[in-house]
Amino acid sequence: RHTYFPTPGETTLHEPHPKGYEREEADGPLIDYTTMDMSMGWAAGALVSTNSDLNRFYTALLDGRLLPPAQLTQMRTTVPAEARGPGVRYGLGLTSTPLSCGGVYWGHGGTALGYRTRGGVTEDGRAAGIAVTTAPTGAASQRVEAAVDTALCR
Repeated sequence: RHTYFPTPGETTLHEPHPKGYEREEADGPLIDYTTMDMSMGWAAGALVSTNSDLNRFYTALLDGRLLPPAQLTQMRTTVPAEARGPGVRYGLGLTSTPLSCGGVYWGHGGTALGYRTRGGVTEDGRAAGIAVTTAPTGAASQRVEAAVDTALCR
């Protein structure tokens, strides 16, 4: 309901939204990136969505309601992707991320100037999505990942 692929040149978001900020330097001023042409990301990140729509999508995908079983199996066939975090594995457009309470969650985060999303769905259907309006680095980035873990392990 709230997901779309922006057209080239489109610089505003369709619905109410938070502003997204970045710093060029660690101690530099915040720069507002809210109005920018997201079509530049094309298939690598131009999609605009909400956490609710993303949770609904990943739930339907992993429940087998969107693809034939063989295709979903291919998506869930993964290789190590430790650069994304300890124990993270990457398949065809899906990551599996270990949970502190056991098991994994499946999804695919996104990062654009001013915004970062993380989240996904567990094997038993629990879903969580986190969106932040500055791209955190270092310890702050780890707290975003930890927030998803906390939400899914409670």
